Amino acid sequence: MRWILLVVAVAGCHLDYAAECVNLPAGSHAACTMPGWVDRAFELDVPPQWDGRSPLPVILVFHGGGGNRDGTNRTTCANGDVGDPSCLVAQALARGYAVVAPDGTGSRPLRNIRTWNAGGGHQLQCVSGGGCKSHVDDLRYATELLDRIGAAIPVDARRVFATGISNGGAMSHRLACQLPDRIAAIAPVSGANEWADDGDACDARVPIRQFHGTEDPCWPFDGGAAACLQDDGKAKTSVMATFAGWATRNGCSQTFADTPRAERDLADGTTLAIRAWQGCAATTELFVITGGGHTWPGGWQYFSDDTVGRVSHEADNADILDFFDAHPHP
Repeated sequence: MRWILLVVAVAGCHLDYAAECVNLPAGSHAACTMPGWVDRAFELDVPPQWDGRSPLPVILVFHGGGGNRDGTNRTTCANGDVGDPSCLVAQALARGYAVVAPDGTGSRPLRNIRTWNAGGGHQLQCVSGGGCKSHVDDLRYATELLDRIGAAIPVDARRVFATGISNGGAMSHRLACQLPDRIAAIAPVSGANEWADDGDACDARVPIRQFHGTEDPCWPFDGGAAACLQDDGKAKTSVMATFAGWATRNGCSQTFADTPRAERDLADGTTLAIRAWQGCAATTELFVITGGGHTWPGGWQYFSDDTVGRVSHEADNADILDFFDAHPHP
């Protein structure tokens, strides 16, 4: 199988590492090291309008398999333009969120081809290779990451959220399973719950809004082998298997209703229905993007349609942020 980088690393402004990364001021854009973790720093953006005292809500954004923190935001931007106000970081900062883009485990000699241990390796595929196959303790990494963020800025513990694409989306599922006391809600893109669906422990009730294309060639909506990724001969979990699990954990029935959204872009070849499970104690929603590919909604067409499928403009970063706004921890 071909190996496709899900998030392409891009050259950007060099960031000097903040030696301490403590008590960062409003408007900071810092690269912070992770003590005890070789070459796994994170970037932290602090809203410029912050008063310097009030606890800040935080969004963790996990890059895809084969990507790294440098390209994380670009994936969320229209046309890949990190200066565009449509980007997730720009929109989140405008709403008063701090945004964190951490690095997964790198592969040698190409150290910036990074992955997360987001689950798999039993009956399902070990997504997306390195981090999973090496059994990296990414739960400990995430826990220490949250503590490190708390040293840099005061954090609103009721409003810590996670999102990401593909392997990064799967990582947000894993954190929801294992850190439900610290993660208030998740909004994965093109990545399902390989952790729980492959039999690892998940005893959590966490609001979820996932975005997934029906023509995703890299993480097929119905599960199975992927057309665009290196794999280990095993299948990926299906989106609906993941949501059957979340429906149970979130106290829903197994019935759902689809609400079509009026088309925003008649030329992009996609449509959107919001699939909501019924009777839930925690909101459980799937944005079914008919015709959509392995791409961020409203984001960057980082490879051709033939390789990763279409970008849909029927949803966008506001749908992620609106969900987070509405779902702090009780």
